[in-house]
Amino acid sequence: VMGAGPLVVGGPSNYVVGKLGAYIPTSNDLSGFDTGFNGEFAFGHYFNPYLALELGVGYFQTEGDVIVVYPGATYHGDEKIEVTPLTASLKVSIPVSIWVEPYAIAGIGAYFVYDHINVSNLHHDYISDSATAFGAHLGGGINFNINPNFFVGAECKYVWLDPSLYGADVNLGGVRVTGNFGVRF
Repeated sequence: VMGAGPLVVGGPSNYVVGKLGAYIPTSNDLSGFDTGFNGEFAFGHYFNPYLALELGVGYFQTEGDVIVVYPGATYHGDEKIEVTPLTASLKVSIPVSIWVEPYAIAGIGAYFVYDHINVSNLHHDYISDSATAFGAHLGGGINFNINPNFFVGAECKYVWLDPSLYGADVNLGGVRVTGNFGVRF
C-alpha cells in the first residue's frame, strides 16, 4: 500500500543519493571565476513522509585569474579553490503524489578549503593556503520516484561560506546545482 510521498507503509525510510553538477560562484570576491565541478554523496533518513535528516560529504571547486602582489612586484596568477564540505541538513518534503516529491533543504557544515595559486614569474612559482570554516546552505529540489526504492531528481542550494585565506576573509558564496540519483532501503 502506498502512503503519501516517497514512503511505502512499512517500507524503506533510509536512502543514499549521489549528486553531480556545478558550483557557480556568486560573491564579489570571486568575480570572474569560472563555474566549476560540484559533487556530493549523502545518506538520509525519513522520520515521516515530510521530514528527513541528510548527512553529506562533497567536493566543489572554481578557478580564476588573479593578481598576486609581492613586496615590490605584481604577478599574474591562476587560482584554484577546492572545497570539501561535511554537511548536516533538514529536508522538508511536500509529496504531491507517489511519483513527485518537491522539497526544501537547509543545513550547516564544516568546509575544508584548499587554495592554490600558480604564479607567472621568472621562477613559475606557486603559493597555497588552507582553512576550515563553518557555513550554511539553503535550497530546494525535486525527486521523481521511479518506484519506492529508486529516484532521480534535481537540487539547487545556495552556500554561505567565508574562510580566512592568506590572512583575509574570502566570501565563497555560490550556488550548487545538481542532478541526483538515489536508492531507498
